[in-house]
This record gives sequence, structure tokens and C-alpha cells, in this order.
Amino acid sequence: MRFAIVSDIHGNLPALNAVIEDAEKNDIDSFIFAGDYCLSNPYPDECISRIRNLDNKYSIRGNEEKYLERLIGKDPNTWTDGQMQISYYSYQKISAGNMEYLLSMPEQMKLVYDGITLHLAHSSEEFIADCEHREWSTAKAAMRYKDRRITQAELRRDIHGYLNEDAQFGRISGELEDGIYIFGHSHIQWHYRSKDGNKILINPGSCGLPLDCVDAGLPYTILDASDKENIIVEERRVPFHIDQYIQALRQSDQYTRANVWSKVIIKELKTKREHLYFFLKFAEEYAVQTGDTQRPFSVSTWEKAYELWDAD
Repeated sequence: MRFAIVSDIHGNLPALNAVIEDAEKNDIDSFIFAGDYCLSNPYPDECISRIRNLDNKYSIRGNEEKYLERLIGKDPNTWTDGQMQISYYSYQKISAGNMEYLLSMPEQMKLVYDGITLHLAHSSEEFIADCEHREWSTAKAAMRYKDRRITQAELRRDIHGYLNEDAQFGRISGELEDGIYIFGHSHIQWHYRSKDGNKILINPGSCGLPLDCVDAGLPYTILDASDKENIIVEERRVPFHIDQYIQALRQSDQYTRANVWSKVIIKELKTKREHLYFFLKFAEEYAVQTGDTQRPFSVSTWEKAYELWDAD
């Protein structure tokens, strides 16, 4: 059985299509989708439809789906803040049928194939606590590598070096039952195999919003479990015309209705680095300085904070 593992699409339909096309060329039997299908890019409904119409797939929810669920039954007339415009935009773009399908996905899943157990969750925290995110959040990766573009090999070396030396990871991962653990959320592509080969952890990275500082296409991972004695994990990066896509994003209605968010996302798409975390931190500091206690941030605070942050 050959699986294509895809996560964190974030409304980027052209990226999703590129990854699916590449996977199908590589004789994939089934897809595994690890959550976060919407928010950040302008095609949330189309992404859900694309996944929904695939014949062979397993899908679980991510944390972004919770933002949409919280809007059910709420009065759109109260959606007047600036910060959550991207959530309101995505919610209003998704059809009723696709929303029902999206929110019907389980948060976790367990699959068994020929004696091999696959554990699915959106975040690695479900399996290894904060071992990944403590040192390998996208914000920390951006600070670690600064403006330097890195290769897949460098990223793999650095993550493996950390995991091999981290006592907490060694203890927690050692207590896991044998099997394959699949997750996303961090937007950083990596995988790790225990010394005895009986435990494999896989994060395919973010297909729609790569933020791991690697200057090479859209990440997803192929898991070949055809031979349980020789399980193969292949990290792939699919070429993508990022400038062409950014031009389309600027012409989308998302760019008009969630302008600040869209501009931050464009920065992230261009640089393959986290920017939202740093902008939110700046916006909070600006709001405190100006005495604005409204949260989510008002339109005026949200837009002025971005203006100042972008000019810095």
C-alpha cells in the first residue's frame, strides 16, 4: 500500500492540485490528509471539493476547522473586527454540503494494514507532547535560519540531531506502541525512524503554505508500506509557480475582504518563513501602547499595526 500524506493545505487549490498530480504519477493507492484545509488562501471550498471527490482517501480535522465551527449560528452582522476577517471569508465561501463534510471528519484516526498500524492526528502533541513544537515551531525555524535558504538535507540533519539528543523525546517516543504516527500542523517536513525501525513519525509539512525555510517546492510525503519489513518514507517537493500564484491571490476577493491577512500570507509564500506570529506579536504590543483593549483586534488597530510593522 502506497500512501500520499498531505497536510495544511490552507485553501491553496493550485498547490493541492500539483501535489495530487505528482502523487498520482507515483502510483499512489490512497491519500491521507492530516487537517487544516482552509484559512489563509482564497480557495477553501474548492479544496474541500477536491478532496471530497477523491475515491481513495482518509481525512482528519485540523485546528483551523475549529475556527469555522465556532462561527456556526453566529450573527454575521457582528463580524466587524479586523483580525478574524480571514475566518469570516472562509466560512462564507464554503458551501453547506462541504462544511458538513469538513466538520464530520474525525480529529484522530487509526488504520491497520497487513499488521501495520497507522495513527493519525493533526498535531504531534497527541503523540510526543511538545517535543516537536518546543524547538521546531515555524517561528523558531525562522529565527534559527534567519534569511538563509536551506536544503531538505540540512533541515533533516538539524531536526534529527535535535531529536537524537532530546531526552524527553527519547523517553516519550520509546513508550509509543509500534506503528506509524502521522501528523502535520507545524508546517515543517520531517520524519523519524526509531533505531529498531518499529516506530516511524511523519510530518509531511504544509502543502499550501510551506514555512520550513526550504527553498524547494511544495512538500508532501509518500509512505510505501507494501512490505512491512521494509517500510519506505520518501519526502517529496513539487515545483510550483509561486509568483504566478501570488498574482492570482492579489486578484482574488480574499485580498479585498481580508487584505492584511492576505499580505502577510504573501510574505510567507515568498520567503517560506513564518511572519504571522511576529505580526500578531507586534499588533498586540501596538494595541497595548494605544490603549486598545478590543480583541479580536479592531479594523483600525489591525490595519495600522500592519502598516507600521511592514514599514519597520
